Amino acid sequence: MQISQVAVYSAGYHLVNGIYKIKKPNIIPAGFDRTCQAMNWDTNQMWKRLSDGERPWFENENESYIYWNRGDGKWWMDGPSGSGVYIVKSNDRLPPRMGWVSLGSGSEYNPSPVVELKVDDDTQEL
Repeated sequence: MQISQVAVYSAGYHLVNGIYKIKKPNIIPAGFDRTCQAMNWDTNQMWKRLSDGERPWFENENESYIYWNRGDGKWWMDGPSGSGVYIVKSNDRLPPRMGWVSLGSGSEYNPSPVVELKVDDDTQEL
């Protein structure tokens, strides 16, 4: 059995709630690319610097995404714009269920999300 997707729910910042499909580590999230372009950073170089190239990442249909950042050892949950919304310190291969902390100061970010791993017997390991 392999993880095929994750579900995010209960997040106060509602744009990150939903189903996220697993993605290969060599594919760059669209929101990540948008952020890099806005900051005049080289997207490929920055992805190689922050992603470990081994852990999968996860994308919602609205282009919110979850990825592990090797620079700080945290899983990041970013909204569709590419801006970080929640983080959690973890070296696990997959995003943890609980412990997410808001990067925003407003009440619209509370409560923090809960992440549920979904299993698919036919999914190939990434």
